Amino acid sequence: MKLWHRVSDTVRGLVHGAERWLVTERRALHAVAMTRILLGLSILGLLVTNFSTRQTWAGDASVWADPARSLSRFPEVAILDGVSGDLLSLVYVVVMLAAFAFMIGWHAKAANGVTVVGFIAITAQNPVLEGAADNIVRLGLLWLLLMRTSEVWAVDASRPRPDREAAVPDWLRTGLHNVGLVGLSIQTVLVYLAAGLDKVADSGWQRGTALYTTLRLPENRPFPGLSDVLTSSSVVLALVTWLVLVVQLFFAPLLLSRFTRQLAAWSAIVVNLLFAVVLAAPWSALAFVAVTVVFIDDDWWEDRGERVADRMFPVTDWFLDRWYPVVDRVADAWFAVTDFVRVTIFRR
Repeated sequence: MKLWHRVSDTVRGLVHGAERWLVTERRALHAVAMTRILLGLSILGLLVTNFSTRQTWAGDASVWADPARSLSRFPEVAILDGVSGDLLSLVYVVVMLAAFAFMIGWHAKAANGVTVVGFIAITAQNPVLEGAADNIVRLGLLWLLLMRTSEVWAVDASRPRPDREAAVPDWLRTGLHNVGLVGLSIQTVLVYLAAGLDKVADSGWQRGTALYTTLRLPENRPFPGLSDVLTSSSVVLALVTWLVLVVQLFFAPLLLSRFTRQLAAWSAIVVNLLFAVVLAAPWSALAFVAVTVVFIDDDWWEDRGERVADRMFPVTDWFLDRWYPVVDRVADAWFAVTDFVRVTIFRR
């Protein structure tokens, strides 16, 4: 009987502690803000650098991908299927603007919603070119919908809160934020674990030749000299290979200690940045960095991350004082028009 009471008391204590953790304070606000900035930059960079070829990979000229489309029955493929090139261009530009607004934290929640729908609509048009980074961007954007991503380092942080927020209890907003944080963290761990398991099952990684082979491919050599430096040293290749495997396979257990958590997170960030340079994959690598920074302690961002964020988020006092009121009035007028159309025409 005493054992049962001890177990029940322990369970009640854990449940009470979890509830207190979820609803008393919004966690990792600085880390989440950095995730928002980096994800927005990743999406914006991908769309801007591929703007000139948008019709080839997602528009009228992407008929070469029709066999891959025909194999998929997922409804997202049909969102922009068969639309004109002009309509695709319009959607493309709108998504770029939404990604930029999301990155700087201007009407971040609405920009987040437009970005996730538009990003899925565009990238799903060509299953041949989809990759793991596209999936992590989608999942990250979906979890960020629950979170308070613009509490810091955002244009929204300097704006007064709308009255409609008062209708939602603070404990509910806080709880949703923390649930989203936990969900994104778990999803990131699963992505790293799946990537590690996939590598150890591959014969190239088992023999230790995977990185060498990849770095010798012409399309993966933006800086041939740097690639040659890496491939000419078997010691460097071995160290990078083991670093990638250890970080991905043991990312979850390394999170249990604060020291190893920071070590794992920074190691993963360094590896992704290295691959961004040597494999010519900056935007996909940046997406992985974006979801990894949630594991960096928030006090690190609060104490030393301000200077980093200020460089990446150059919204000056001059802009806020001179132009932000004008932009905000235009946005308010736009929302008023859309509300009028929705109520009078669509009766919603």
